[in-house]
Amino acid sequence: MKKISIIIPCYNVAPYVDRCIRSITVQSMGLEHLEIICIDDASTDGTWEHLQKWEQAFPEDVLLIRQDVNRRQGAARNLGLQYASADWIAFVDADDWLEPDYFEQMYAPVRNYACDVVVCGIAGDYSESMTYLKEEEREFAKDEYILSDTEEIKRKTLIKKSLNIFAWAKIIRKRLLLEHHLFFPEGLVYEDNYWYPLLHIYADYIYIVGKKLYHYFVRASSTVHSFNTDHHLDRITILMMKWEDYEKRGLLQVYHGELIFDFLWHAVAFMKTLAFRYERPSFSHYLLHQEVIRERIPDYTMDAFATVFSGFSDMERICFDALRNSLDRAGFQAFLEQIHQLV
Repeated sequence: MKKISIIIPCYNVAPYVDRCIRSITVQSMGLEHLEIICIDDASTDGTWEHLQKWEQAFPEDVLLIRQDVNRRQGAARNLGLQYASADWIAFVDADDWLEPDYFEQMYAPVRNYACDVVVCGIAGDYSESMTYLKEEEREFAKDEYILSDTEEIKRKTLIKKSLNIFAWAKIIRKRLLLEHHLFFPEGLVYEDNYWYPLLHIYADYIYIVGKKLYHYFVRASSTVHSFNTDHHLDRITILMMKWEDYEKRGLLQVYHGELIFDFLWHAVAFMKTLAFRYERPSFSHYLLHQEVIRERIPDYTMDAFATVFSGFSDMERICFDALRNSLDRAGFQAFLEQIHQLV
């Protein structure tokens, strides 16, 4: 019986996917305990051929799924979850890689504690090769166990983002995901933004490994770093979907302030995306984004959060003020000039 099912969405990652899977096959935990599920999301390069070689090398440990239509990472993760046989789930992006003892370190707390989620630190990495950290580079905090079984504690973890804002760099009990319908939006980018607040709310037992064990590959051609692409507008769609889901689940009444803060935090993030991921940021997109915010968060609530954002960076404060105030075209251009001066 496999202990951990590793779900890897793959789309046009031929230059990187070998490094990712190799880092899994050399895990100190032993491949016999790991199930690798790769979902080719209708790649148009040689990704599928790379995956087939790994399946041929490790037929008992690698499962391949090929989609005819690109449905984005959220759909690929949801599909992989349907095929997962282990009790624990790990999401890994195909251009990232893992420290050699990643799963050994992540699974160790499960033996000694009641755990829903185990999370570790992240190393942003620009390397084109599979480099590893020195031991002193891995340490960033003390291990911490959080019994998050009250609304008060869950509010704190939501604000601190104790489980980070990504699907990866953690292992999750599969039963938790299935029982609470913690699935990803499909056909959209920024699907993690929808998913991670729910994980914070429904996870009662959290263990934080105080080491950087996950290598996040920073590349300019990645989806979130690309320029002048419409998929950045998915941030707005995700915000609307989150709000609707919170209402259906009855979460806005219980975690009202925390979920509004998260909503505004991502609203500010979109303002930065609008300013820095487009050569000619659209005033219409700004107006649409502002309307989405104002329909859900009244002015007096925005005013109450102004003191919170005043303690953030100058860039985030300026973005928040641009959302809070109605800018005309000239004001929008002045906002863009002001924020670019801060870089």
